[in-house]
Amino acid sequence: MTTISPDEIVRRIAALTDLRDIDMLETSLLKTVNELIAPDWAAIYHAGSDVDTEFSLAIRAGELVSERLPGGFAELSGASGVTVFSIRGHHHNIIGYLLLSRTKPLQTGEQQMMAGLFRIYDNYLTVLKDSQIDRLTGLLNRHTFDVQLDKALNLIRRTHLEEQKGDDQRRPTADGAFFLGEIDIDHFKQVNDNFGHLYGDEVLLMIAGILRHCFRKHDLIYRFGGEEFVVIVYVDNLADAEGTFERLRRSVENHAFPQVGRVTVSIGVTRIMDTSVPVELLGHADQALYHAKNDGRNQVCFYEELIATGKLTSHRVESDVVLF
Repeated sequence: MTTISPDEIVRRIAALTDLRDIDMLETSLLKTVNELIAPDWAAIYHAGSDVDTEFSLAIRAGELVSERLPGGFAELSGASGVTVFSIRGHHHNIIGYLLLSRTKPLQTGEQQMMAGLFRIYDNYLTVLKDSQIDRLTGLLNRHTFDVQLDKALNLIRRTHLEEQKGDDQRRPTADGAFFLGEIDIDHFKQVNDNFGHLYGDEVLLMIAGILRHCFRKHDLIYRFGGEEFVVIVYVDNLADAEGTFERLRRSVENHAFPQVGRVTVSIGVTRIMDTSVPVELLGHADQALYHAKNDGRNQVCFYEELIATGKLTSHRVESDVVLF
């Protein structure tokens, strides 16, 4: 076993808990494990409702790799020389695993050190997740939206640049695209005024449940504040985006809300481009949403279609603020 001073262990744990981003936290965990244990490889898997546990990130020979390791989770976790550590979240529920492979078995002291590291990691991960969640609905909150939208835009730009650097004859195999949808509950103030805030909160909780049901687990769903929600989705094309948001609208309209009865939503959607900036995206979605409300509510409006048909006029946001 490699001897590591207590001061060095404290320094590495302090570096781990200095982060405020879950993806970076996973990267830091793998690097810390690599420094402390020197495994042949280590990998993080996310546990979900699906049958297969989902690969997230790995480190091999000291290098981080995002490519899925050969073999599935069940095969790797049962392989000789592999130790499995559980990653726990709220109420000690298992939300993931760290698989660690090393030819030389972990000694007792190393296992104890890893167990202590994971107790700290689990507790900090819970605190970090709590800071990203809206307390009423359990959806992601506004602050998390700001951070993750930056990530999504950077990903789109990087992908666009990589395509531009490729062969002139290269063509994308799928017309995939990100869309941002802004969802607002129609006449929500009347719900609170007529039935009270407890029923208003119940409506918010039920709509949060409908949102989870209508979108996939990889889609990002936020409570933006009050009766407003925002969703970032990745779909194959515009038709899929139209179908997805229309399905949400119908699901809310057809849901029976106790005491309150019928509730509807208006939705404004805009496409996220590689040239998009946050303030413009939200402005475009807002314009489409306001058009939906002023045009009778309970409908889905796409900003780009409204511009193309002359129902809206494009306004570019001018700002000296550097967003990236």
